[in-house]
Amino acid sequence: MQATNPIKLIDTTLRDGEQAPGVVFFEKEKLRLALMLDDIGIDEIEAGIPAMGERECGIIRKIAQQRLHARVLVWCRAIAADIEQAARTKAPAVHIAFPVSMIQLAAMNRDWQWVKDALPETVAHARREFDHISVGAQDAGRCNPERLHDFLDMLEQLNVPRVRLADTVGILAPSDVMRMVSDVRRRHPSLDIDFHGHNDLGMATANAVSAWQAGASALSLTVNGLGERAGNAALEEVLMIMNRLFGQTRYNVSSLYALCRYVSTISGRPIPEGKPVCGNMAFSHESGIHAKGTLYDKTAYQAFDGRLIGRESACNLFGKHSGRGAVIDLLKKENLFIEETKINLLMEKIRQTAEKDKRNILPAEIIVTYQDLFY
Repeated sequence: MQATNPIKLIDTTLRDGEQAPGVVFFEKEKLRLALMLDDIGIDEIEAGIPAMGERECGIIRKIAQQRLHARVLVWCRAIAADIEQAARTKAPAVHIAFPVSMIQLAAMNRDWQWVKDALPETVAHARREFDHISVGAQDAGRCNPERLHDFLDMLEQLNVPRVRLADTVGILAPSDVMRMVSDVRRRHPSLDIDFHGHNDLGMATANAVSAWQAGASALSLTVNGLGERAGNAALEEVLMIMNRLFGQTRYNVSSLYALCRYVSTISGRPIPEGKPVCGNMAFSHESGIHAKGTLYDKTAYQAFDGRLIGRESACNLFGKHSGRGAVIDLLKKENLFIEETKINLLMEKIRQTAEKDKRNILPAEIIVTYQDLFY
């Protein structure tokens, strides 16, 4: 299914990302991160949770004062005190989360009658304080479908413009997301749909894209997929899927790699070597066929040229699986020539070292080995 509907990307690294255990962003880091997100063209930035206190409110207020192109959003529980605190940040938009599944209502000592009673009053209160509001169906994936539609009926009656469908514990498959979003779109056409997916079973990015394909008009994401437990749908992955597969090029991805590295640094969360888009090895090749292919065309064995996002175009590494072509190319760049009858001996030395030490071989080591063997 091809996605043709417009999309808004909501980055919640400053809110849901910082909720990852042990992650704390300093004020200056939050301000810089907001500017970096704005430079990419992110449509909305969920800047934090005002209920955490006046210090947090002060930081959000400074973010809101930066004259960003992105709309600044704050996150609240369905509590009057939260909304009053949020209003003091001067952020123009608020998101209000309502638990809708039985398990989460019970965990919060609430019931369905509370949702029905609290929703109109909460929405009215928020509307008096903010230019834009959205309401969250928290744990929508585990909510009885008819109960979910009752909730959405109430939102439509209250003229709420957007609902956030949250897969709060990451248990939906892409086909489930498509079914849920398509059904909501069909039965509640006046509501814009924001999908917020968690990655507990490794499906968050696929679920976010599936939600968009099914008709969602907004996606909530975090840089590097940072977030509680296994994290959220990764902003950089979704952005590049949209860019390469669906021709969505209005976002400026040229500094995407720098953004990912910055969030890794300030969160204290190293990026896995093989992580898509921003991992150290995401554009690296050792296999002889792959390495030779990249010498012909950088995209022969990778989804896109790394320069598109501000990192290396491609990187050929040397090791057990290296082929002759990549090694010959390395030597040529150093103005070194090797005869056909001798290349196999050099390749054997490279493979022996790689197998013995369980590692890649540096180009400088190959040059030294070449000189030791033939000079």
